Amino acid sequence: MRRFVATFAASALIFSAVMGAQISSASAENNPDTSVSARDTPKIPKSVYRIKTKDKVAFITIDDGIYKPENALAYVQANQLPVTSFLSSWTIKDSKKYFNRISKWGSVQNHSATHASFAKKSTDLDHEICYVQKRFAKKYDWYPWMLRPPYGAAQDSQAVRKMGEKCGIQQIVMWDASVNNGKISYADQKLRPGSIVLMHFTNTLKKDLKLAVKKIREAGLEPANLDDYLPRINSIPAILTKRAGLTQPSR
Repeated sequence: MRRFVATFAASALIFSAVMGAQISSASAENNPDTSVSARDTPKIPKSVYRIKTKDKVAFITIDDGIYKPENALAYVQANQLPVTSFLSSWTIKDSKKYFNRISKWGSVQNHSATHASFAKKSTDLDHEICYVQKRFAKKYDWYPWMLRPPYGAAQDSQAVRKMGEKCGIQQIVMWDASVNNGKISYADQKLRPGSIVLMHFTNTLKKDLKLAVKKIREAGLEPANLDDYLPRINSIPAILTKRAGLTQPSR
């Protein structure tokens, strides 16, 4: 099992690094599972790589949830760092406390059920997106409103956006910079106001977080909560009120 998890983590990181923020919508256009009639065009906007803002802010996002490094949690808590955790539900299991704590100044969001590529015709989008919504609704007492497709694949396809809309997703979030194992890469040479930084829950997360914060501040920016710039709309889709028993949020 450890060998499988390590292999999976390495594959996901390598794929993300290669794809980065350079992913185009070509994969979505060529995906035979993305055909939706014009009258059913989803209301969810196409994916966001950087927030349009004049505020001197950038956003830290962390994917997957395979590893739960305590030293990274301690760093986040000590600095009250706003972190948006995009979690794959199969990786988190009984780690509700960890992810609630590390996301205390941010939020927990949807990164699929099994980390399957949304660009594959065989991928069950209902399971990958809606199952997570229902599971997280019960686990975290609310449901995600942001989605990050695994590998950034098919992020703008109508099928993905339509399925997300059905289950309460309101934004699809990508990235324009990434940090991996103490190294940072950019889609556009540097961090800018509204930049979204990608990293992963790995054993080097503390090192990656410290580098991200350093580079954000060197750019004259401050880490901010993505929730404040992409807020949820306080309405609950029927699929969740019926199946997960949610009520109107207090938050």
